[in-house]
Amino acid sequence: DFYSEIVALYTIALFVIYALIAVAFRSYSLPLLIMTAMPFGFMGAVFGHLLFNLPMAMFSYFGIGAAAGVVINDNLVLIDYVRRLEREGMPSPKALVTSAISRFRPIFLTTVTTFIGLIPIMAEQSTGAEFLKPAVLSLAFGVFFALFVSLLLVPAMYLIGYDYKQWRLAKKTPLSEENGAAAVSG
Repeated sequence: DFYSEIVALYTIALFVIYALIAVAFRSYSLPLLIMTAMPFGFMGAVFGHLLFNLPMAMFSYFGIGAAAGVVINDNLVLIDYVRRLEREGMPSPKALVTSAISRFRPIFLTTVTTFIGLIPIMAEQSTGAEFLKPAVLSLAFGVFFALFVSLLLVPAMYLIGYDYKQWRLAKKTPLSEENGAAAVSG
């Protein structure tokens, strides 16, 4: 019962997150870009459980949800800063590099402090802490794995989207110029 309910609730949560980000950015594709690190956070949680030889438990999924929130926040901060620089007139590639450099420290420190802050609970051997370990492992390793995605994959995918837009514009421009020249001569 729990697993079917958690899948349904996470599905609703993902749609709500997507909708909120889509409204904020007025875009259908940027929420997908921002949410791309979430599966890597899940994989980090699975890896953490394998590393500690601990089965996935009910609290593991709560930790995965918490990790998803941190990961989305990291990507949101990065992409929001990119968009702000673009609105100020900076070209997209330069805005992305500038944003990645200026947001590297906050994203990196958020991840590292979260991971290091959770090490005492991960290392705790008492029975009182055993029920928290699955959530802590999911959160710590999910955030840690997604760090590299947030700092490398998301900016790369943003530039791929930018290049695709430029390619589409370049492809449309010669057609409209040819049609305009034909209309003027005809």
